[in-house]
Amino acid sequence: QCRISKELKWCEASKKQIRLIAQSLIKNKIEIIGKSTNKEEFVTAGGIDLKEVNMKTMESKICSNLFLCGEILNVDAITGGFNFMGCWSTGYTAGTHAKQGQLAIQEK
Repeated sequence: QCRISKELKWCEASKKQIRLIAQSLIKNKIEIIGKSTNKEEFVTAGGIDLKEVNMKTMESKICSNLFLCGEILNVDAITGGFNFMGCWSTGYTAGTHAKQGQLAIQEK
């Protein structure tokens, strides 16, 4: 447990708090006990409005240096690969631009 207030907004978290969250997530163990037959999967509507996201970088327009991807975004899709492709594409874009942002910060 990283003991960070649940009221804390992500964009207000300190570097130390973000490291504590990351360490907590890394240490968390999840046991996978099987897979489904792809008959129960569906995409749930809801999430962050796409108007709040720079779609070229996947950076939040509300909280700078916060990059978003996958099912956290409000996208409805047909399953069967389309949702996976959206997650992979936005993940790649978000990760690439997040890394570029970090490199720019380190160069300063």
